[in-house]
Amino acid sequence: MRRRKTAVNAGNPFNILCQAAALSALFGMPGIGLAADTTASADTTAAADTAAAADTAAAADTAAAAGTAAPAATTPGAPAPAAADALDEVVVTGSLLKIDGAHSPTPVTITTAEQLATAAPATLTEGLLQLPLFKGSPSAQSQGTGTTSNNGASYLNLRGLGTQRTLVLLDGRRVVSATSAGSVDVEELPEALISQVEVVTGGASAAYGSDAVAGVVNFRLDTKFTGVKGELQYGQSDYNDDKNYKASIAAGDSFLDGKLHIVASLEHYDNKGVDTSNRRPWAYQGTGAIPNPAVTATNPASPTNPAQIVVQNPYSSVAALGGLITNTALRGTTFGPGGTPQQFQYGSLVSPTLMQGGGGYNPSLQLVLQPDQSRTAAFTHVTYDVNSSFRVFAEAMIATNDLTYHSLPTFELSSTAFTVFKDNAYLPSSIAAVMNNPAAPIDSVKVGRISPDFAIPDLVGTSEMQRYVVGFEGDINSDWSYKGYFQHGQNHSLFKTEDDPISNNLYRAADAVYNSNGQIVCRSTLTNPTNGCVPLNIFGYGSASAAALAYITGTAVQDVTVKEDVAEGSVSGKLAALPAGDLEVAAGFGWRKEQFDQETDAISQEIRTGTGIDGFPTGLVNTLGGFERTNPQPSSGAYSVKEAFTEANAPLLRDFTLVKSLTMNGAVRFTDYSLSGSVTSWKVGLVYEPISGIRLRGTRSRDIRAPNLGELYQGSSQGTASVIDPANAGATYTSLTGAVGNTKLVPEISDTTVLGFVLQPDFLPNFMLSLDHYDIKIKDAIAALTAQQEVTLCGEGATELCNYIQRNTNGLISRVELPYLNVAERTTSGFDLESSYSMALPTIGNLGATSLTFHALVNFIDDFTTDVQGAPPVQLAGDIGVNSTPKWSGNLSATLAAGPVSLFAQERVIGDGKFDNTLSPSQISYNHVPTVRYTDLTASYDLSSIKGTVFFTVNNLTNKDPPQIPGILIAGSSLGNHLLYDVVGRAYTAGFRFKF
Repeated sequence: MRRRKTAVNAGNPFNILCQAAALSALFGMPGIGLAADTTASADTTAAADTAAAADTAAAADTAAAAGTAAPAATTPGAPAPAAADALDEVVVTGSLLKIDGAHSPTPVTITTAEQLATAAPATLTEGLLQLPLFKGSPSAQSQGTGTTSNNGASYLNLRGLGTQRTLVLLDGRRVVSATSAGSVDVEELPEALISQVEVVTGGASAAYGSDAVAGVVNFRLDTKFTGVKGELQYGQSDYNDDKNYKASIAAGDSFLDGKLHIVASLEHYDNKGVDTSNRRPWAYQGTGAIPNPAVTATNPASPTNPAQIVVQNPYSSVAALGGLITNTALRGTTFGPGGTPQQFQYGSLVSPTLMQGGGGYNPSLQLVLQPDQSRTAAFTHVTYDVNSSFRVFAEAMIATNDLTYHSLPTFELSSTAFTVFKDNAYLPSSIAAVMNNPAAPIDSVKVGRISPDFAIPDLVGTSEMQRYVVGFEGDINSDWSYKGYFQHGQNHSLFKTEDDPISNNLYRAADAVYNSNGQIVCRSTLTNPTNGCVPLNIFGYGSASAAALAYITGTAVQDVTVKEDVAEGSVSGKLAALPAGDLEVAAGFGWRKEQFDQETDAISQEIRTGTGIDGFPTGLVNTLGGFERTNPQPSSGAYSVKEAFTEANAPLLRDFTLVKSLTMNGAVRFTDYSLSGSVTSWKVGLVYEPISGIRLRGTRSRDIRAPNLGELYQGSSQGTASVIDPANAGATYTSLTGAVGNTKLVPEISDTTVLGFVLQPDFLPNFMLSLDHYDIKIKDAIAALTAQQEVTLCGEGATELCNYIQRNTNGLISRVELPYLNVAERTTSGFDLESSYSMALPTIGNLGATSLTFHALVNFIDDFTTDVQGAPPVQLAGDIGVNSTPKWSGNLSATLAAGPVSLFAQERVIGDGKFDNTLSPSQISYNHVPTVRYTDLTASYDLSSIKGTVFFTVNNLTNKDPPQIPGILIAGSSLGNHLLYDVVGRAYTAGFRFKF
């Protein structure tokens, strides 16, 4: 069922775009949308676009000089670049100054939006996440299967250090986050006017503030665009699903003798998704790691007798469709159509919870592979030149994102299985006779059930982001300039989990009996006739009545509003003339306020007591949240930040023997948080060029990440945990737990070192090679301990943790609160290699100028360690089952451009690794994930007569299946690592871009 949509009022600035409706009708596409066309014209052969193409090539060359991912002429149809047409001055992300990109000490990867669209045309985000710099980035395309996953948003995760440690900017300015977790949904950004994406692969907190621990991703907008451009495209998978549409249009022009310039864009994207995994053959042969029943006290686990065995077709041994009795003499009785009792077929390797094969059911086949998503974004930017030295600007952005997907079917098994008493009114007569046999009565049995016929909860999410910016720029004189801006952003999201089982109602309805009139009622109705309970028949698939299903399910609601206000001003210029060049400085101040409010439904806030419900699972008693899934809790909070910052760039030496140039760059930022106090971040870097064509660079920085709103103010949740209590002679018992925010958190501190070199020899024009080694160490990282870790550390003398442990009058632990704490360390190090080369080729026929461009971007991780207080360190480098950190990953591409024809080929490589680095050969029988390669092809043709380009793309050409990663998701195999591998398969996209 499709849910629609929060309306977006585009407003008067977008009247110019109304003509797009006619274009949409002409091409038979629904809605109006936007092109991901960017810096270079689609019609690069047209004379009017020659200059734009040359500028793009020049920018690419400058980027290459800085060691960046901007290979010249990867744009379809673009000519070969000039040999060394570097721009005189390029603003490089990671610096507050206008530094020549060739002399930036911090590596910056620059990719044009057109290049990203060539590799993955569906969305700009898909192309960006193909870069090996990003690890485990959740997106709409990698949507999880739970009801609390990323909810259709797309977040960037640089180096796998966490989305909360990647700072996302739009034209150098912050963007309001999508949730209280502090991450920006990049799907909300205006793709149609994004010219390029700059990725700083080192810490940049001194330049841009908190959250830049892993780096910065800056989306550059073409706010000076003039003309009209747009795109219409359609795509689908090889399985006739994942059908997606995108339409876009952007326009810009100058008025009032060039003083006023307006650009605007509107885009719409719609993806019907992949509603169930049973559309993919590989999903039927699920893989799981199940307990080895041969491991006993006398035959312990060993490499030849591991604790877990990796198998195909792993099923639950304690639940089935229609119900399965799991205890007493009736164990193994399942219920077919109409509740008919029959013998359950057990498979091999039967353990207390799992087995291989047999008559089980894999509920994972019901899981969605891609959500049903629809998003719309509208943007406008206005610049007015008051005079030759003072300019003002304003921009507005509204974006909506709607999605629907379903989670696992409801299930009741093991500790939450149904307790069925011998007087249950729906018991099949043969089973009732056995249970009521006077010779050997059975008072009750446990029934495990996987219940897609009861409910498959749906997540329905709607989000609307609004962002408004006003600012100014001015020149004091030829050497000094100033700028400032104010921004207000708001993101409102409403998430609903529909058809969510209500625990009290479910177990109350399942306990059905006859009343004195021979009617089937709930047992609770006998003593409370007005409680509204509707009896539920759990025996046999499809036996429940519609009225009962309506009674046992409801809708969990999470209504979140996040707001951000930012004000910043700075001045920059040349402070002094040094023998080797000008000393440039920048200085400024900033203020920011972050706040959020989360409201939830009443049932989610209930504490499940099971009062008056016979057979209610004891493990659910006194747990927080009345639903089987989700149960969000209300919370709210705010904090503010004041900052002062400065940066300097000093050329130290020039034109000496073995010193062609030596430049130092430094920055410092003083930050004062309203909750956690003040902290200082800094950066110092050197660029040394001994001779022409060889450049050495290095940066050392101190970076910070302040706790986000969720970590500070998260509302309490409740669960249970088994704890060993050292204060009671090591007694083991079950205690309540509850995760909570912690306003006493302090910022994380990170030390980052980057050392590398760039080769761009004069004897080989259009060649670039860069290699950088990075080392990032985060201390005071924010994490939550387990209940056992907290209890153990308290007993060992960590008295501050004892305050979170509550004991009853008997001295037993009754509750362990689990606050976020600064108790972790995380380190990672590795290498980034990048190379590009472009050459002119003999003309092919009468097509025109011909060029061939190669580009490679490779990442190697040699260390990725997480160390949480109270637990042994965990090495995650090469862990690609539980995590998304392959040691090797890379993209290799080639583009052949011959006049109007362009052919692009890309090979994406994800190196091999382990399912789980923490498991030894004694713990699992097989622990390896093979190397996976994906091939992407794009062909395009420029139609110069109409200033347009047609293109056709095939992603995952060989239809490579995702590797089967063992893991049990409730009662079936998991679907592997969505964040790392392609689960959709071969996909096609065809479209038309135009610009005039």
